[in-house]
Amino acid sequence: MSAKVDSVQLDAVCASLRAHGVSILEVSELYERLENGDLRAQTVATPHGAVALVLQERGAWRQVVLGRGAQPALLDAVTALRESSDALLWNEADVNIDGPTLDANGFRELTRQVFTQDLSKVPRDFEPAPDLELAPLRGAAIADARSLFAQTHANSAEGLYCTWPDEPTVRQCGRVFERFLSGEDGATVPGACVVVLLERKVVGVIACAASSTKGTATLLALAVDPRVRGRGLSRVLVRHAQRALFEAGFGRMLFLTTDANAPVHRLFTPEEIVSTETSKLRLWLRNPPVRPVKQR
Repeated sequence: MSAKVDSVQLDAVCASLRAHGVSILEVSELYERLENGDLRAQTVATPHGAVALVLQERGAWRQVVLGRGAQPALLDAVTALRESSDALLWNEADVNIDGPTLDANGFRELTRQVFTQDLSKVPRDFEPAPDLELAPLRGAAIADARSLFAQTHANSAEGLYCTWPDEPTVRQCGRVFERFLSGEDGATVPGACVVVLLERKVVGVIACAASSTKGTATLLALAVDPRVRGRGLSRVLVRHAQRALFEAGFGRMLFLTTDANAPVHRLFTPEEIVSTETSKLRLWLRNPPVRPVKQR
């Protein structure tokens, strides 16, 4: 059965989670967010004692945050969500179902990594090739950069992270780029928001913003035209942004990647990486991103 969590049910839901081994700290945090209306949620339970707490923020998005109980019963509870969802996502460690079983039921494994870089250890002597020009991300360059970012991220795992829970179409990816520049995800750092020009055309873009942690910036957007890949443009953009951030007083930069863009890892030397946070996620999409790009 499935039930929406309201103020009457909160105590019962949290008691059920505690009974299934969820820590009191986790339950307390979830209780507060649910009580304040920050999240909508429902419990999915089975007659055999399995229970999952499922968060819903927008549309049909479901994020399974906690699942306990016997594996067959819990699998029934989680897979039943597919009937009323377009997407499911959870941290693999939160749900007690083994990997092969999840694979067999269409829940894809996705590795997410968050790198923290020490900007004081980034090489300072890196210069772009003579035929490349770096220019501020402003004026007419914004429209071209938006188009480039949208085209290269549409229908990709990286685009999915940007637009989640919406489908990563060209239009949605373009809207996300606009959101980045609006400052909604942190005040942008002008010197670290640039485009790279080749024969006066925008062929790459990077945008960085201040994070909520003082002295730390976040790399929000990075895109390179596929037609000119192989020339090291990503490295040119990243190194320029890192230098600009350091000169602006930032000591660290955060950068999120997934296994879908593993080549990006080669942009960084081991010496500059302070820490790496790795999460194993499970993802199910009713309409998974595919190529070619959907123009809409």
